[in-house]
Amino acid sequence: MKVAIIHEMLIKLWWAEKVLKSLIKKYKNADLYTLIYDEKKVWTIFKKEQIHNSVFKLKSQKIYNLTKNQRLSLLFMRKSIESLDFSKYNIVICSSSSFAHWILTKHNTKHIVYYHSPSRYLWDWTNEYKKDIWWNNKIKWFILNYLFKHLREWDYKASKRHDICIANSINTQKRIKKYYKKKSILLYPPVEIDRFKKKINKNVFSTYKKNYKLKWNDYFIIISALTEFKKIEIAIDAFNKIKNEKLFIIWEWNYKNFLLKKVKNKNIVFLWAKYNNDLVSIVQNSKWLIFPGEEDFWIVPIEVLSAWKPVFAFKWWGLKETITEWKTWSFFLNANWDDFINKFKTFNINIKFWKYKENNCIKSTLKYSEKEFIEKFNSIIKNSKTVWL
Repeated sequence: MKVAIIHEMLIKLWWAEKVLKSLIKKYKNADLYTLIYDEKKVWTIFKKEQIHNSVFKLKSQKIYNLTKNQRLSLLFMRKSIESLDFSKYNIVICSSSSFAHWILTKHNTKHIVYYHSPSRYLWDWTNEYKKDIWWNNKIKWFILNYLFKHLREWDYKASKRHDICIANSINTQKRIKKYYKKKSILLYPPVEIDRFKKKINKNVFSTYKKNYKLKWNDYFIIISALTEFKKIEIAIDAFNKIKNEKLFIIWEWNYKNFLLKKVKNKNIVFLWAKYNNDLVSIVQNSKWLIFPGEEDFWIVPIEVLSAWKPVFAFKWWGLKETITEWKTWSFFLNANWDDFINKFKTFNINIKFWKYKENNCIKSTLKYSEKEFIEKFNSIIKNSKTVWL
């Protein structure tokens, strides 16, 4: 049986790439496809020799090689994805947040899509995306509106091509139903629970302790791509006022310069991207995670709970699926974020009185293990009603 896996872009190591990693672990001999590959950014997990040769001939890849800007490949995504030949495969699995599900397959090929989300910038977050890439020029705005209109039409048509539709959360299911008019199967993504649960040697943390004068349980963390969607400026604005508390912001991306300009005090520190034991150690030594944005499902809060740390978040969307409120999470509620500071202070008091017990945090994560993900993925394929000729 020949299997292919396609993931939109391999230019970063975020949380959708962890799902891809688990799929490759299950299908060890699968051919791996993508529309853009950046060896320097992903080589530690996805080696160049793993990528199918046809990827490097794609227009989307060639444009990226010249510009190192994936957005400039946008015009060529449809042509690139449909030029890939999957005719020799029995199963093709798409790890999709935007374009992967556009592939063409034969009628007797099992076409499976695992949706991290329907394309955000084509549907419900279009205006945020325009702001995020600074398209405030009227001519650019007109071009982008025209392009998005046609991409939305094509995205909807392409959503009818697959046989098995899997969603990473209940909220993603709702969005698939709204935008694609399709039902889907719920399967939560795999989370590296054991990695975050295992106690890390304190020496790993010593560098950060020395450089930033940190103590155990002395700071709060945000782990997020630095984009307009993530609303990290909410927490920055709040911590500009809460000067006696430290905030570490972990990760990077194109919104970082805007966020840096928002910082007014030394209590807010950008640590940029961290990996492996460095990341786990920073999490385990923190007070708790702050999660100010809206998400369908986000792996980071589950990882942090695995490290026996509670979460403070905006009460909306998929985050509500993963919580045991008052046991592992607390929320600020106001969509304008006016209640952030007051709710934050209450949550902090509760932390000091050990209201959010370590065992409750860890127990709440067990259903998101990689083993659980693989078993349920197997079951979905096995029990599919699709007839294979």
